[in-house]
Amino acid sequence: MTQTVKEVAVTIATKMDNLPPVFTECCIYRVPEKLRRANAEAYTPQVISIGPLHCDKKELQSGEEIKLRYLKGFLCRIKADLLACTSMISALEERIRQCYQENLTQGSDELVKMILLDAVFVVELFIRNYYPEHRDENDEIYSKQWMSNGVFHDILLLENQVPFFVLENLYNLTALGTTVTFFKLSYEYFKDVLHGHELAATRIQVRHLVDYVRALQLPSFPRALMSKWAKNFELTRSAKELHEAGVKFRQVEGTSSVLDVIFKDGTLEMPRLVVHEWTEVYFRNMIAYEQCHHEYKYISSYAVLMDGLIDTSKDIDILIRCGILENQLGSTEDVASLMKGMYKSTMRDSSEFLYSAQCEDLNEYYRTHRCKALLNRDYFSKPVFRISAVTGGVLLVLTIVQTACSLMDVYAGDAGRLFRWHK
Repeated sequence: MTQTVKEVAVTIATKMDNLPPVFTECCIYRVPEKLRRANAEAYTPQVISIGPLHCDKKELQSGEEIKLRYLKGFLCRIKADLLACTSMISALEERIRQCYQENLTQGSDELVKMILLDAVFVVELFIRNYYPEHRDENDEIYSKQWMSNGVFHDILLLENQVPFFVLENLYNLTALGTTVTFFKLSYEYFKDVLHGHELAATRIQVRHLVDYVRALQLPSFPRALMSKWAKNFELTRSAKELHEAGVKFRQVEGTSSVLDVIFKDGTLEMPRLVVHEWTEVYFRNMIAYEQCHHEYKYISSYAVLMDGLIDTSKDIDILIRCGILENQLGSTEDVASLMKGMYKSTMRDSSEFLYSAQCEDLNEYYRTHRCKALLNRDYFSKPVFRISAVTGGVLLVLTIVQTACSLMDVYAGDAGRLFRWHK
């Protein structure tokens, strides 16, 4: 063995020894490149950086002054001073580092300062949303609609997060924490846009705000019921094809999760989904988070299901008419493009796709009724053919009547001859 080969082995061994540990706290990730390529803007902050992954971007530096103003307002309402807040973040530093997939390069002082400013900004943002009386006269966020919209966009991003336990700990320093939980404040900030169900503080462990908004949409029934008896990964036929085959679409009410999809007795029941300017950012970042972190791909599965149901704007029209979709985005073509663009090979097999059973049942229903569908699509849908069909039907009836009359005449003649012969 040559010395060069030994050196190579030593180099590899050194790199293995220096690998950063994998922590169970890890929950904040870079979006996988294959997802980012579809729409980079849906994963990139516009006006403000939260956490260490985008803190060095020059175009976001103007937000640092706003953070300082929000920190000043926050300190006026808490039961501790700035030193106590800094000490609390410092004590959590190692746990905070473990929440990020990347090995953070920021030094201890730099990271503590950044997390303190960013986390306080989010807490104060939620406080001012819930308590408008706590806003400054010229609040930089809430007095400007474009800023408010931009910040809302940035809060939804997977790469723009700080750990949820930091937000809760800081909020609990305020007197408000004794009457309203941070879960409640979070829900009030998102509820008008995301239409999810409110979470009890004890229901689930929340890791960050993207995890929180995903939890708002978790289905009301167990995962096992969603994929029961699923054998294969197959997309459903489009809404138009299913409709032509006799499938009925119905908006189901009384459920808090958009994921509660049921197909039974020829009817596909789905809760209403409001499609607006935030829908793509919301879904894309939850899907990215699921791909990085979660075994059960609830949101990803829903995107796959919608991709199967929607091919063109005609499918959107059907879903809008029955109340399953509400379009606040623009044209139906825009909605169709958005819904189809979110699914980009995020599923590997039926074990990950939680609507396999529903799709199998829908496709079986379609195959059973496809002759009717083909007649409706290729024949009876055209006026000239409908007229021909009616005319042909009438002629067929007249022919049958004429034949029957002829047979009766023949029978009557034979009967007369038979009577005369006997006579």
